[in-house]
Amino acid sequence: MTRKLKRILIAIDDTPASQAAVEQGLALAVDEASEVVFVNVVSIVGEQFVHGEGKPDRVPERAQTELLIAACAKAEKLGVPSKTELLVGYPPTQISAVADDLDVDLIVVGSRHLTGIKRFLLGSTSRALIGDATRPLLIVPEPAPAPALT
Repeated sequence: MTRKLKRILIAIDDTPASQAAVEQGLALAVDEASEVVFVNVVSIVGEQFVHGEGKPDRVPERAQTELLIAACAKAEKLGVPSKTELLVGYPPTQISAVADDLDVDLIVVGSRHLTGIKRFLLGSTSRALIGDATRPLLIVPEPAPAPALT
């Protein structure tokens, strides 16, 4: 017996990896006739060191970002029902908390494949979610750059 994906959470930001996650998440939503929740987290420096209560820190519903509006427009073109969540805090903690709060069946997030000092300075949301998330997680890699024409 296969499990039906009723609600898919897609975490978005302004990176190419995030756009790949939106495309993959929406393709799954079309195939599964799922609802999509787009989540954008406004990061707070140092919040990862503070232990929260496990509840998402939501911005009022009427607040939107251009990223959330654009993602919903893509979903609408495909006939996928969608809603948005704008959160504040450490992205992995907030994504995991809202996924539990909304009882999603899958979290979709992009990965930029940071290495070395960049990963240390910028952090890796996808890597942190592997340890934090209690829901199934799909990590979508950033698309490879197109080869230069010679």
